Amino acid sequence: MNQRRRRETRSTGVTLEVVVIDYLRALSQQQERDRSFCINAIVREHAERHGHPLPPPTASAPSSPPGER
Repeated sequence: MNQRRRRETRSTGVTLEVVVIDYLRALSQQQERDRSFCINAIVREHAERHGHPLPPPTASAPSSPPGER
Protein backbone atom coordinates (compact mmCIF):
# COMPACT_ATOMS: atom_id res chain seq x y z
CA MET A 1 0.00 0.00 0.00
CA ASN A 2 1.29 3.48 -0.86
CA GLN A 3 1.39 5.72 2.23
CA ARG A 4 1.35 9.49 1.86
CA ARG A 5 3.93 11.30 3.95
CA ARG A 6 2.48 13.93 6.22
CA ARG A 7 3.54 17.52 5.59
CA GLU A 8 5.42 19.16 8.43
CA THR A 9 3.47 22.28 9.39
CA ARG A 10 3.26 24.87 12.16
CA SER A 11 0.48 27.32 12.82
CA THR A 12 1.41 31.00 12.63
CA GLY A 13 -0.57 34.17 13.04
CA VAL A 14 -0.16 36.87 10.42
CA THR A 15 -2.04 40.08 9.74
CA LEU A 16 -3.11 40.48 6.13
CA GLU A 17 -4.61 43.40 4.26
CA VAL A 18 -8.32 43.02 3.47
CA VAL A 19 -7.67 42.98 -0.30
CA VAL A 20 -5.12 40.19 0.20
CA ILE A 21 -7.62 38.16 2.24
CA ASP A 22 -10.25 38.69 -0.48
CA TYR A 23 -7.78 37.55 -3.15
CA LEU A 24 -6.82 34.46 -1.14
CA ARG A 25 -10.48 33.60 -0.57
CA ALA A 26 -11.22 33.82 -4.31
CA LEU A 27 -8.06 31.91 -5.23
CA SER A 28 -8.74 29.15 -2.72
CA GLN A 29 -12.29 28.74 -4.04
CA GLN A 30 -11.08 28.69 -7.65
CA GLN A 31 -8.32 26.15 -6.86
CA GLU A 32 -10.58 24.18 -4.50
CA ARG A 33 -7.83 24.35 -1.85
CA ASP A 34 -7.62 25.99 1.55
CA ARG A 35 -5.97 29.38 2.11
CA SER A 36 -2.95 27.83 3.80
CA PHE A 37 -2.24 25.75 0.70
CA CYS A 38 -2.47 28.87 -1.48
CA ILE A 39 -0.19 30.90 0.79
CA ASN A 40 2.38 28.09 0.85
CA ALA A 41 2.27 27.80 -2.96
CA ILE A 42 2.70 31.57 -3.39
CA VAL A 43 5.66 31.70 -0.98
CA ARG A 44 7.30 28.67 -2.63
CA GLU A 45 6.93 30.25 -6.07
CA HIS A 46 8.37 33.55 -4.80
CA ALA A 47 11.35 31.78 -3.18
CA GLU A 48 12.09 29.82 -6.35
CA ARG A 49 11.90 32.95 -8.54
CA HIS A 50 14.41 34.64 -6.25
CA GLY A 51 16.95 31.81 -6.34
CA HIS A 52 16.03 30.07 -3.10
CA PRO A 53 13.98 26.96 -3.93
CA LEU A 54 12.52 25.34 -0.84
CA PRO A 55 12.72 21.60 -0.08
CA PRO A 56 9.58 19.48 -0.47
CA PRO A 57 7.06 19.96 2.37
CA THR A 58 7.58 16.41 3.67
CA ALA A 59 11.33 16.89 4.11
CA SER A 60 12.68 17.94 7.47
CA ALA A 61 13.66 21.60 7.38
CA PRO A 62 15.57 23.69 9.88
CA SER A 63 13.33 25.25 12.53
CA SER A 64 14.67 28.75 11.89
CA PRO A 65 15.92 30.54 8.75
CA PRO A 66 19.69 30.56 8.12
CA GLY A 67 21.50 33.18 10.14
CA GLU A 68 18.80 33.44 12.83
CA ARG A 69 20.04 30.84 15.31
